[in-house]
Amino acid sequence: MPPSSQDNFPSTPGKVKIDRTHHGLFRQFTRLVTSCSSPCIFWFLFFFVFAMLFVLTKEAFLHFSPTHNGPANNPVNVPTKRQALLIQSSSWGGPLWEKQVRKSCHRKRSDGLIVLVTGGAGFIGTHVSLALKKRGDGLVGLDNFNDYYDPSLKRARETLLNKHGVFVVDGDINDAHLLAKLFELVPFTHVMHLAAQAGVRYAIENPSSYVRSNVAGLVALLEAAKSANPQPAFVWASSSSVYGLNVKVPFSESDRTDQPASLYAATKKAGEEITHVYNHIYGLSITGLRFFTVYGPWGRPDMAYFFFTRNILQGKEVVVYQRKDRQQLSRDFTYIDDVVRGCIAALDKAGKSTGSGGKKKGKANYKIYNLGNTSPLGVPTLVNILERHLRVKARRNVVEMPANGDVPFTHANITLASLELGYRPTTDLQTGLKKFVNWYLDYYGYKSKSGGKNKQ
Repeated sequence: MPPSSQDNFPSTPGKVKIDRTHHGLFRQFTRLVTSCSSPCIFWFLFFFVFAMLFVLTKEAFLHFSPTHNGPANNPVNVPTKRQALLIQSSSWGGPLWEKQVRKSCHRKRSDGLIVLVTGGAGFIGTHVSLALKKRGDGLVGLDNFNDYYDPSLKRARETLLNKHGVFVVDGDINDAHLLAKLFELVPFTHVMHLAAQAGVRYAIENPSSYVRSNVAGLVALLEAAKSANPQPAFVWASSSSVYGLNVKVPFSESDRTDQPASLYAATKKAGEEITHVYNHIYGLSITGLRFFTVYGPWGRPDMAYFFFTRNILQGKEVVVYQRKDRQQLSRDFTYIDDVVRGCIAALDKAGKSTGSGGKKKGKANYKIYNLGNTSPLGVPTLVNILERHLRVKARRNVVEMPANGDVPFTHANITLASLELGYRPTTDLQTGLKKFVNWYLDYYGYKSKSGGKNKQ
């Protein structure tokens, strides 16, 4: 953080000496000019002053040149190469940037969707974007590439997306000017909102990041969507964590969700209430998806299956939590391809928003679905499967689960998603982890037992 201007002054009151050096220099300069008898000195001073005026004028031009930080509804003309370069050097904005956005959003089928995918370089966002592009939809990603986990993995996903014609905008969902510009450039039919501050335990270290991303960021995006004309349908990532301390299993969408066990869960529950408000007041079509422990290739390094794999390969200890009653923690592990099919189905079934110009004109769709696997397994079973695929024995350390916001089990009832979205998961944990391990070994350059590089 830069020091404040007060840091340049002594801390003792009454000891501040005001610097008047520039006034003295000005007086000396004036005397020199008025008393100057030599034409050479006079012309030297004349050109010196002229040069200083030129520099000041140039600085003023640079300062007031239009950039992406100005109001989104203020038209920007780019008559010179200098202005174009200034704009394009920003993280977003300029003719080249606009061309990339429009090109990425071009759809190859007449009835294709045009989707803004937030969290576009994230785990689920990458897979959803690739699936949409493959079937001929138009889309653009949006991601701020933060350092919650290794940004290089996000950049690698971005490279993968670029190869398939998907452009990812480097920006933040809290940037209202950026959102307004995107909606001005592209008539989005849908928003797939996957950007969020993820993780349960990180909230203990940085609680404000959850409020900024999961609450304020969500509101900023909803504001942009409700003001758009036409309004897009809005599909977003809630979480199975909203079930919190609920002990009734399997978890159904009609179950109570008023006992969150973590700040992350609380922000996702808040998101469900906030989206309901925008549906009710502004006619936005809203679909919330409660994901259950999604895993697979290109996954998140902060999740257990990912860092268990790393630790096993590096010979490090694998910490396995258990409940106070010594029962196993269990999770409804859901493979990424199954979740992607659920996301695409939710987009297709979303229904149109009914508002226009921020005003509701009729009742709009509001739905929440569980997207899980319906087959919860204990965390020790996860470790067993990883050991078999990696052919390495894990060094386990079984400890009691700390009070960090984790819940002892998750189990999805997917009846509603099955009936209304045709959602049917097909990948068991054994199969899904094998695909993940193959990707992991290849991505991080591990050698197979035969000595060659492992390929998926």
